Amino acid sequence: MKMPEPFISIVIPTYNRAQFLKANIPRLCALDYENYEIVVVDDGSTDDTPLVMADLSHERLRVFRKENGERAAARNYGAKQAIGDYITFLDSDDILYDDALQKAAEAIIEKKFPFFLHLAYDIGTPDKISKTVIRLKDNNPYILVKGNPLSCMGVFIRREVFQSHQFNEDRNLSASEDWEFWMRLAAFYGLRTDNRIVGRLIEHKTRSVVTASEEKLVMRKTLAIRYAFEDETVRTVFGKYKRSIAAYWDTYIALHLVIDGLKSRALYYFLGGIRKDIGCLFTRRALVIIKFLLQKRNEEDELN
Repeated sequence: MKMPEPFISIVIPTYNRAQFLKANIPRLCALDYENYEIVVVDDGSTDDTPLVMADLSHERLRVFRKENGERAAARNYGAKQAIGDYITFLDSDDILYDDALQKAAEAIIEKKFPFFLHLAYDIGTPDKISKTVIRLKDNNPYILVKGNPLSCMGVFIRREVFQSHQFNEDRNLSASEDWEFWMRLAAFYGLRTDNRIVGRLIEHKTRSVVTASEEKLVMRKTLAIRYAFEDETVRTVFGKYKRSIAAYWDTYIALHLVIDGLKSRALYYFLGGIRKDIGCLFTRRALVIIKFLLQKRNEEDELN
């Protein structure tokens, strides 16, 4: 396969993240790689995003503005504008390392130009070196049964894939639309991975995935599983794991609730997950949930 110009398109959906864009875009324009473009999709921001982007013009950068439709719609819109052979999606508050695209291009070539490839990433703050690195075993799509360890910035997808697959734009699914999308892609194309680290997922309190209510979390679980299993290929590949998928979703909900201090509700979902699949008990997530549950109990005992 000939390496076109550009080879990789970075699609960045953004909504009211002007401060992140101002810091991130100049860095992205100076990556240690030549064959790439940056496609920013302003999803109807109401802050200074248009003004910030107007000051950040660059030959690699193309900026589009659309009516707000949530991140799935913005990613789909950006993918339609992209001209690279491969597309990766970067949330505007996350970071790609300087050599990220060089590593990705090398991995793509070594893996013989897969349709769907995921590279490693770490988790931390912008200024602190992280010791948490997410690396995945190659050719193991069933990792998605236990949750969503994939990061959008680690995923590189052939642009032609978007002719038949897109993110689900149901706003009620938002923050879980990526897992549902990965499920479909993994069912169709498998999941190739590479352990080179390409970026950092930035932890901060305003991330939408950590601010959801119980109602929204349950709705996301219901919709994500329903939409994924509407696809015949997903049913064929993952059908026998559907109960386990529901179980791990329950523990995901429990984790969020226990962190928010909702002990009894967290315990309800945690036990529900274990009843569906005892394997949920032997996970790092379970240890974290149990730690928080015991911590809350100790605090209550001290108060009494």
